[in-house]
Amino acid sequence: MFITSNGSASFRHPSIAPHKQKHWTVVTCALEGPWYLVVYEVTCRKGRRVSQTSLVGCEEALVDMLGEIAVADMKGIGRLDRHHGPNPGWGLKWIDTLWKPTRGEARKVGPLLFRFDAEPFVRDVLLRPVEEWPGRRLLYRAVDNDERGSIATEFQ
Repeated sequence: MFITSNGSASFRHPSIAPHKQKHWTVVTCALEGPWYLVVYEVTCRKGRRVSQTSLVGCEEALVDMLGEIAVADMKGIGRLDRHHGPNPGWGLKWIDTLWKPTRGEARKVGPLLFRFDAEPFVRDVLLRPVEEWPGRRLLYRAVDNDERGSIATEFQ
């Protein structure tokens, strides 16, 4: 799933690496996407609060991760989608609201439903608009979009 670069990047995960290693310097993603950026706060060893960003490769892992992060620590969730064409790249959309569909609905729409910033309708994992459906479980709702405003929304 991940391939670290040659040279200065360690092949060991930071949790088992020597204390001097703080992070991987380069990660090559082998999957096409979509990917999810989860931005949240953690408390480091010295008690200081720092922002952490995780790159999540599947919807099921995203649901599991959201179950482990305190609501007060969540800062934002973005969805990265691969664009194909003459200049391939990635597009980032910030998620305003995220739901888990009902069992009956999940067969049609997949494991998650999204409402992105500045969009009035709900989308499925293939980004198709879907109708309202009773009984969906709310997983996440953005509180303040201003904190995310400085992050680029398109890059190649």
